[in-house]
Amino acid sequence: MSFQSNTPKITVIDSLMGKGKSTAAISYINENPDKNFVVVLPTRSECLRYADALDRDAVVPHTETSTGKETLLTVFNEAVAQGKSVITTHALLKRWDDMSIRELRGKDYTLILDEVLDVVEPFRITSKDYHTLIAGGVVSEEVDTVTGLKRVILQDGDYLGKHESFIQQVARGNMVRVRDDFCIWLTGPQRLLAFDEVFILTYNFQGSVMAAWLKLNKLSYEMKSVENGQFSDYKPESGYSFRHLIDIVQDSSLNSAWKRNNALSVNGLKKARSERMKRLKNDIRKFYDRHGATNPHFNMWTCPQEFKPKLQRSPFGYIGGRVSQNQLRRMSAEERVMRDTHVAVNMRATNLYRHKKYLAYAYNVFPNPALTKLFHECGIPFDQDQYALNEFVQWIWRSRVRVSEKVSVYVPSKRMRDLLTNWLNTDNTLELKEVCQAV
Repeated sequence: MSFQSNTPKITVIDSLMGKGKSTAAISYINENPDKNFVVVLPTRSECLRYADALDRDAVVPHTETSTGKETLLTVFNEAVAQGKSVITTHALLKRWDDMSIRELRGKDYTLILDEVLDVVEPFRITSKDYHTLIAGGVVSEEVDTVTGLKRVILQDGDYLGKHESFIQQVARGNMVRVRDDFCIWLTGPQRLLAFDEVFILTYNFQGSVMAAWLKLNKLSYEMKSVENGQFSDYKPESGYSFRHLIDIVQDSSLNSAWKRNNALSVNGLKKARSERMKRLKNDIRKFYDRHGATNPHFNMWTCPQEFKPKLQRSPFGYIGGRVSQNQLRRMSAEERVMRDTHVAVNMRATNLYRHKKYLAYAYNVFPNPALTKLFHECGIPFDQDQYALNEFVQWIWRSRVRVSEKVSVYVPSKRMRDLLTNWLNTDNTLELKEVCQAV
C-alpha cells in the first residue's frame, strides 16, 4: 500500500485515569461542528456511550443490522465516502484497507484515538526457514526509506507450504526483519497519515510501544493533558494522588523468594522448577489467607496465560468450585467473572472487575526481546520499566480502584513492587523516571 500524504498534526492527551479524557474529547467534538471525526475506541459499549453524548449524528458500524466483518468495513468506507463522522473500534481500524485510506484522504478528517494501538508484534519463523524462502525466490528484502528497516517483499504469490501465515503477512506489506527476528506492523503509519489531525488519549504515553513506533516512523507529536474537562497544557502526572487507595502488601515471608531482577518474567517462569512454581502458588494462597477476603468473589490475580494451569487453585482460583478450561471458554464474559478469579495480564477497557479488592500480580513484565531489538537497532529509546509500569497500572485499574475504592495488592516481584511503590510516591513522571534511573 503506497500513498503520498501530508503529515498530520498529532496531539497526545496524556492524563491520569479518571481525569476525564473522554469527556474532554466529546466536548472538543461538540465544539467543532464543522469538522469531520473518526472516533476509535477499545470496545463497542464505549462506541454507544460516545454516540449518545455527541451533539451530531455519527455512524456506528457495529449497530448496523449486519455484523459480518467485511460488512462492517463496507459500512465504515461508505460513511467516510459521504463525509459522515464515524465511531468505531480498534479492531475495525486494523481492518481498514486501501479504499478506507483513499476515502479518508482529502476530507480533513480528525482522528480521536482512545488508548494506544497495538502497532507491532513479533512473528516467529526460524532463520533457516526464512533463508530457504529467500533462496527459493519466494521473498526478497528492500530497505524501508523511512525507518531504515529491512522490509520483506513477496516475490512468489503462488506459494503453498507450511509458511503460508508468514507469506500472508508479507503479502500485506506488514513484515520487517531485525537481524534474525521478525515483526509485523499491525497498524501501518498510512492509517494515521490519512488524517488532517490526530488525538491520542492515554496515560504515560512515553512508556508505550506506540510512542517508540511514532518516532521510528518520523512522526512528531505534541503532549497535552486534561484540566476541568478541557484539553490543557501538558502536566506529567504520577500516581501520588492514588496512594491512599493502593495498599502494597509488605510481607517478607511472601516477598523474599522473588528478589532477582528477572524473577517471574516469562523466561524466569519457563525456567522455574516445579518446587519454585509450587512456592509461588502457595505464596499467592497465603496472601489471600492472611490479607484477602474469605469470599473469592473479591479476589483477582494474574500471571502469563501459559502458566495459569500451574498456579490456579482454590481458594483463590475459582468461585463456587473448580471449573475446567473448556467450561470457562464456553462461558460469556460475565459468567467467567462470576467463576474465575484470574484476570488476563492484558485485560483492558472493561468495568466487569470493578468489585475486586484483593489483587495478586504474579508477573514481572518485560517487552518481547524482538521489540526492544527493533527499536534499539533504529536508535529509538524504549524504557522497559515505564512499559512494565503501564501494563501493571492498567491491570490494577480493572479493579475497584477505578471507582475510587481501596485495594490490597500482592506483588511478589521486587522489581514490579518497586516500580509501583515509586509511582505512588512521586508527584510526576519526570521525577519518577529520575528515581527509577537512580535505583
